[in-house]
Amino acid sequence: MCIGIPMKVESLPYPGRAVCSGRGQTENLDVLMLGDVQIGEWVLAWNGMGTKIITEERARQVDAALDALEAAMNGQTPDVEDAFADIVANTGKLPPHLQAQLDKKEKH
Repeated sequence: MCIGIPMKVESLPYPGRAVCSGRGQTENLDVLMLGDVQIGEWVLAWNGMGTKIITEERARQVDAALDALEAAMNGQTPDVEDAFADIVANTGKLPPHLQAQLDKKEKH
């Protein structure tokens, strides 16, 4: 598992490259695998590459989780409920395809 850093596309200097900023840093990312990237969009960055286009809301969620991890690493006690709200909201829920299989099994 890797941790992507949410970054906002600031400029597109030439095809396949995007200058992006996030979490106090600026990077020139390879975005060839992402297709048509636009200025103002958010991407997850890992190892010099854009790995996925994400929404601004998702970027905030990832930032909150990374902030909590950083706080924990610095000996602080982060608010896990807020930092991982998207995970907490889905706790105890099966993905739709697994829920459908379970529902089908229970009918028999």
